[in-house]
Amino acid sequence: MREKVAQQVRQTSLSIVQNAISAIRRKNIQKTGCRVMRDNKIGVAGGLGAISHEELYARAEKSLAWGVDYPVTAGSEHKSHTRLDNLNVDDVFLSQAVEETLTELKRRHPDFAISNKVNYSHISLSIDNDNGLNLSHQDSYISWSFLLKSNSSTGIMDTFFGVVDRKIEVARVIETTSQIIDAYKNQLALPAGELPVIIHQSELTRLFQRDLNGKIVGNKASLLQKQFGQKVFADNFSVQIVNDPVETYSPLFDMEGAICSDELRWLIKDGVILRPYTDKRTAQRYGLAHTACADGAYDSVPSLGGCNMEITHSGRTLAQLLPQGLGILLAIASGGDFTPDGNFATPVQVAYLTDGKKLLGRLPELSIKGSIFDFFGKDFIGVSSDKIYCSGNDRMLVTRLTVEKL
Repeated sequence: MREKVAQQVRQTSLSIVQNAISAIRRKNIQKTGCRVMRDNKIGVAGGLGAISHEELYARAEKSLAWGVDYPVTAGSEHKSHTRLDNLNVDDVFLSQAVEETLTELKRRHPDFAISNKVNYSHISLSIDNDNGLNLSHQDSYISWSFLLKSNSSTGIMDTFFGVVDRKIEVARVIETTSQIIDAYKNQLALPAGELPVIIHQSELTRLFQRDLNGKIVGNKASLLQKQFGQKVFADNFSVQIVNDPVETYSPLFDMEGAICSDELRWLIKDGVILRPYTDKRTAQRYGLAHTACADGAYDSVPSLGGCNMEITHSGRTLAQLLPQGLGILLAIASGGDFTPDGNFATPVQVAYLTDGKKLLGRLPELSIKGSIFDFFGKDFIGVSSDKIYCSGNDRMLVTRLTVEKL
């Protein structure tokens, strides 16, 4: 059985130094990978640019001699085509939009310098095979990434704005970046009492990326090993695999051409741990449910990667999730991690006080800590239904953690 993977990335990247575009880089990379599967073995070959598919298949045939085990059934008789590439801009328009943004921000904040990049990307991925599998995904988007630095600062950056969007909204980027700079300059004391912490989901769900990994679970090395089927977290805490391309900026399908079924999407439901995430080989090897989480390069054998997991939102806005009307929004927190027993701690370099609608000011440097069984359990408040543009246009997680001033 023969299977072809085709990827293409077209990108214009604008480098920014000291509030001005310093360089424009363009790339157009086409990659093709061919797989041959026979007798529970797989051979793979790949190439760049315009290359003969038959040549690649011939090389893949030869690589079967390596004896790489692949005892899975290839996808068949399924068609899915996603087109989200409505953002079409040329280099002139893109440059003008970025220059307008930088000029206005420099006018408003002459004491701050902006650097880093703005990228416009158009990507495509397709997988098809002899069994009638025919999948494709196309997307285009802009990525704003601003490092914001006070002219009086000695560091590389003081704060940050970044967002990925399928629209170019210059006014919104200007207003949001300006709000971040204004909040950064407005230094506040840490309020008395206990305030909830607002954080990106991925900062705290990365433990699940490790301990709900099918290989880790299959080898009985997961922190959650003995708790499958048990209620461990809060009633309103659920985690699911999300493969909606609109939300994830990723294909609906994985690198094996598989799509997770709706009934197997839930990893944790109403606080009960249900299952790990898997690819085909992991599911078969350990007798687990297959959740279509294969990853890999175009010219490699698909294997279990991470997955796009999301905590189900609460149906309430960020402002509604703050019991006292205020919360601590983490902007930059690096240097921390989880311990093997599920405790988490990190220093917080930049945090803001917020009412859930706007940033009120910058708090002192902090440290936060807590246990996964608490901040997703008795201390869990919820995930916002609204997306917070100043935090990457993501839904934000609200929970209680121990907060201390450094």
